[in-house]
Amino acid sequence: MGRDAACNRFLQNKTAPLITLDILVSQDLYIDTARILIIEDSALLRQMSVNMVEELGLIAQSVATVEEAIWRLTERNFDIVLLEVKAPERTAVARVEAMRRAISSMHEKKVPLVAMSAGVKRGPLLGAGADDILMRPFMVGELEALIDRWLSPGAIV
Repeated sequence: MGRDAACNRFLQNKTAPLITLDILVSQDLYIDTARILIIEDSALLRQMSVNMVEELGLIAQSVATVEEAIWRLTERNFDIVLLEVKAPERTAVARVEAMRRAISSMHEKKVPLVAMSAGVKRGPLLGAGADDILMRPFMVGELEALIDRWLSPGAIV
């Protein structure tokens, strides 16, 4: 359910749960400016991730490779980068390190780098420069919680 539909339902139905309003309030704090860059080589998973981000009312851009992502990072600023990583662990760590170097060299402010993984261990990814891990498969609510954690006022980046 989109943000406007949830808000209308809340306004029409006074018995709607208050948590709906809480989520809407937290989203409104970053909804106009948040840009999420998604790096995913699978066209299907890329589109699913874009759909989830857009369902939250945020702006999503997606690319298939780290090279394309670096190019996009030179063109505009992003608030969060979601990077798909796969086994083997060595390859996943190298992708995270490459993206962290690219982001750090292009942006003064720290941009959260979130590794999306179905099986690579958390420790090596965090050690390579990922700020957070989103384990696959994930639901919209998990993505929303992650975005809130990194973009809400007072978030430590």
